[in-house]
Amino acid sequence: MVPTLTVCIATRDDAKEIAKFNVIFAKETVDKNISLALTTEGVHQVFAKFNNGFYLIAKIENEVVGVAMITREWSDWSNGAFYNIQSIFVIHNDHEQAIHDALFEKAKSLAKEHYDVCGIRLFVHKDDKETQKAYEKLGLSKTKYRLFEETF
Repeated sequence: MVPTLTVCIATRDDAKEIAKFNVIFAKETVDKNISLALTTEGVHQVFAKFNNGFYLIAKIENEVVGVAMITREWSDWSNGAFYNIQSIFVIHNDHEQAIHDALFEKAKSLAKEHYDVCGIRLFVHKDDKETQKAYEKLGLSKTKYRLFEETF
């Protein structure tokens, strides 16, 4: 059992901690060094514009131990929005899986509260087989779609 785990929607007061998580997350998952200043501004933009999404944070005894970013993607085919979980990242902790699952379940619960949300999606790196297995255990299935992008 996870001691005093709480998951809630993040506020602007959490922005600095979220940005730090982003830097660690990028390095640990895809070996990418990202600028703390750049990601801090990016986090602030999420709070500045509702359509940019929102964050969930997991805390144990007032210490942030996990972060998830959720965006909305409209589907005219479904006449509803998908909650896209852009990332779930948990700082190494004895209860890592439970924290991860709690963040996912909170996102799913919030999605089900809104009549215009038709589903939930998670992004995962194609080589991250461990995370893919974890998502399958949560009852998610791999889609037929691949994500393509060009960054500037």
